[in-house]
Amino acid sequence: MSFSEDFFLEYQGLLLPRETHCAESLKFAQEFSFKDDDVVAVTYPKSGTTWMQEILPLVLNGGDLTPVHTVVNWDRVPWLEETRLAKVVDKLTSPRALVTHFPYSFMPPSFHTSKAKVINVIRNPKDVLVSSYYFHQMANFLEDPGSFDEFMNKFLEGRGIPS
Repeated sequence: MSFSEDFFLEYQGLLLPRETHCAESLKFAQEFSFKDDDVVAVTYPKSGTTWMQEILPLVLNGGDLTPVHTVVNWDRVPWLEETRLAKVVDKLTSPRALVTHFPYSFMPPSFHTSKAKVINVIRNPKDVLVSSYYFHQMANFLEDPGSFDEFMNKFLEGRGIPS
């Protein structure tokens, strides 16, 4: 099983869904200016990113539910590498919360010189595998994952389950 270029964009060895990523969004991410009070949740795909998009605004706003009830999660805690960030970044108030699937080596230069806080979310790989398999079956912007065994073999071989 291989992943189609119709569905995915290859970026420095990472496969990213074309539905939410493009060359411009990746350039924007690399040029993004982190602030010292930014908080970024770094996750492997299917490891709790959406959960962090729900929790971070509560922690950063003293438990105030208003943002959670009034702003969709991808706007209140946008993805560093996705197209949406450029559209909402100017609306974010400090401290800004972000999420990413980028590994450390892909983070923009401003990240390495800032005092931004990082929350690294880790999930049991067996749970990631099962969640990812069913997500790939459900998401219409991703290819059919094939059988569970095919998907598992690709996962175990590290052959780039797309973000």
